[in-house]
Amino acid sequence: MTSPKADNFDLGFGIPADVLDYLDPEILKKWPQGLSDMLTVVENAHIRAGDEPKVARRRAFAAVRAISSFAGGRSLYVPQGRQLDRALRDREIWERHTGDNIPQLVEDYDLTEAQIYSILAEQRKLARARMQSDLFCESTNG
Repeated sequence: MTSPKADNFDLGFGIPADVLDYLDPEILKKWPQGLSDMLTVVENAHIRAGDEPKVARRRAFAAVRAISSFAGGRSLYVPQGRQLDRALRDREIWERHTGDNIPQLVEDYDLTEAQIYSILAEQRKLARARMQSDLFCESTNG
């Protein structure tokens, strides 16, 4: 399914040969360890979710490549603690919402109906922004 080359760090998009010349030396010293740590964390999350180690490793490489493709070369803020939990909960509520299951969401998440509607409105804005971003990216690329 994947070629032997799939497990290297060739991220599949054009990177200028001199890109490392422009990185801050402090960042340059840290990035290999950061990538290694990220790979290990993602791999272990897949193993804890029930994947076989080889499958987990392959998925971890794919995930790190996807993150790099999305955020490579820029700072990426990742919330932690309650902020992260709330953001993930809100996204899960959005994905589970079917249009007629508000009472079930209220019960499952121990929130009020007003809170669920507020979360859905915010997630709708975020989804619209993602869609519009995709549209603009497609129109500028081709």
